[in-house]
Amino acid sequence: MKQKAKLLWSGITGRTGQLTLKLEKDSDLVTIVAGVSNSNSEYYNYDELDDIKEDFDVIVDFSHENNLPKILRFALQKHKPLVIGTYIKSEEYKAMLEEASKMIPIFKGGNFRFKVKKFIDDVIEYAKNTEEDIHLIETHYKTKKVPSQTALEVKERVFKETGKQVSIESRLEYDELINDWQVNHFHCRVQGIDELVPDIFQIASRMSYDLKPGFYNLNALLDQNKTYIPNPPVGKTK
Repeated sequence: MKQKAKLLWSGITGRTGQLTLKLEKDSDLVTIVAGVSNSNSEYYNYDELDDIKEDFDVIVDFSHENNLPKILRFALQKHKPLVIGTYIKSEEYKAMLEEASKMIPIFKGGNFRFKVKKFIDDVIEYAKNTEEDIHLIETHYKTKKVPSQTALEVKERVFKETGKQVSIESRLEYDELINDWQVNHFHCRVQGIDELVPDIFQIASRMSYDLKPGFYNLNALLDQNKTYIPNPPVGKTK
């Protein structure tokens, strides 16, 4: 049996990091050996990365994009895989990730949930076998950025694998942390982050394998001989 992957968690005092600390105690896949935080002296801060003495296999980052340059430098210095759960808006930082992916494995999928992966795969098969227009309706909590990364991944993969366009209708309706996606009779709902963390554990565990440099998402990670190119062109929307 493979040993637990040892994680260095960036953003340990955030909502995802705090839930992770609770759930990793019962995990057979991972253990957190050190944490990084901007605001808590119990953990390393981002100017103390070079002081980290704990042995780790993977860096998981759920913090803020402003921390990315320091985390990325440290990952390259240690030559360790990196899981990016932080939303990266800056084009400069995206370019930095692109360059780093030539040297280390980086998980940068828009989707971390295996349930959502199954929904996307089902929609792809549906698109291959229907003459109907592909219309995705997504409904989220009111502060969600839309279109969601999941919706964009559906659009990207449907076009890549079938040549068909996907129209996206985004709605912001929920007060709770709920995300819904629906295409025809295919439907997926995720709520809260409790079920997200075990999926992150699976991803981090797989990233601790001996992977070649490159970008990984769930599809590429499950087929470890492949990497993927993020955000290829998906054609013009009519």
